Order: sequence, then structure tokens, then C-alpha cells
Amino acid sequence: MEYAEVLSFGAGMNSTALAIMAINDGWHGEIVFNDTGCEWPETYCYMDYFEREWLRPQGFRITRLKGMPWQRVGKRVGMQGASLIEYCEAAYVIPLAMRRWCTIEWKVKPMERYADGRSQMLGIAADERHRQPNEIRPLVEARVDREGCIKIIKAEGLDVPQKSGCFICPFMTNHQWRMLWKRHPELFERAMLLEENAKRIKDGYWRATLDPSGKITLRQRKLAYESQIELPGIDMDDLLRYKPCICTL
Repeated sequence: MEYAEVLSFGAGMNSTALAIMAINDGWHGEIVFNDTGCEWPETYCYMDYFEREWLRPQGFRITRLKGMPWQRVGKRVGMQGASLIEYCEAAYVIPLAMRRWCTIEWKVKPMERYADGRSQMLGIAADERHRQPNEIRPLVEARVDREGCIKIIKAEGLDVPQKSGCFICPFMTNHQWRMLWKRHPELFERAMLLEENAKRIKDGYWRATLDPSGKITLRQRKLAYESQIELPGIDMDDLLRYKPCICTL
């Protein structure tokens, strides 16, 4: 099995399973989490839990990269060390699905600078083998798919993390947006204001939105979640299946 010197850790299911598999195989590298500053709160909680309950007893810890001086885009905003959402708010922009500048500037480049020539491995599962085929991907090599990742984590007596990612990611599903609105209304509100303050692509055109279609705004989503109003691109069956409830169960 080929392992690298640095494990790019996202605190999701795949990278957690990769960390467990590698350490159990005798790997002694570094686990690095590149913090955008706008991950889901559940992700930060799970990292603390995983480090406390499993990594530290094994002699490992997570190196957290946050507020690094190169985490900004160009020189448009003089905010060295700003989080992704702070940068977006200051520059009046949002992450866009067609141009993944946010991933490049807040994840890829900072990790490359920190690794400084050391080899890196990614937590890509076997059922996503089409992703980044030129990188070191031990889960793919071991033919461990997403279900296999769950088994690896549960075999250690650990809880399984939710999907990791930024709460302003344009690739979030309807269900994820709804869960953000339900669990963390203050973050949904912040994302909604960010979207509304973003610069127009062109006068007379739709304002850029965090929906890949560019046609559904977060305020429209909020209205749909509150009133069950059908909107283009929102599946009413999905909304009804996850009907809002104050009990959070």
C-alpha cells in the first residue's frame, strides 16, 4: 500500500477512514486540515472528538492551517489570513460552481505551500476513482468504497461524521441547505446576505447565486422552507420529506 507523508484531512467520512487505515498499517506521517474558516460547526466538533478519542491515544494530532497569510485571492482585498467567508464579504463575491477559485486559493495552494514538496494523499474512496487519478489515493488502491469507510470508522467504536465542506459551498444539495437553515439559522442568514450583496454578473442579469443554476436565491429557499412554496429547481417531495420541525430530531 502506498501512503504519502502528509494526509490531507477534511474531517469527513473518507479522510477519517483513511487516517484510521493508514495509522493501523503503521503509517507515521502528518495529518493536516486546511481550515477555510467556514466549515460546518459539526465538522469542527467531529475533528475535536476524533482527535481526542482516537488520534491522541495513538500518538497523533491534527495540524490545523487557519489564517495563513496566503489565504486570499490576488491583491483585491488586503486581508491576509482572512477566512473564506470574510474575504467574500469584503470583496462582494461568492464561490461559484463553474470557477472553483475558493478550493484552489483556500485549500489546494495553502496545502501545497505547507507540504513544501512532501507527498500528499487524499481521502478519495473507490467509488469516486475518477477523481484526481494522478494523486496518491490509498482508499482507491485498497478498493475501499464509501460503505467500506463507514465500516472502518465503526470498527473503531467511533461515530461516523457528516459530509464535510463549507456552509457557503455552491455544490450543496437542497437537503443540505435546508439542514443549515434548520440547525444553524445564523449561518444561513449570513450566507443569504453574502449572496444578496454579491456583485451582479451584468446589469439586467440574475445576480450570482450559491445555487449552480444561478436562478434560485437563498431567500427563495428560505421562503420555500417556511411556507412550502414550490420554486423552480426545488423538489417539493424533498421539502415535504424533511418538513421543518422545531424539535430538531
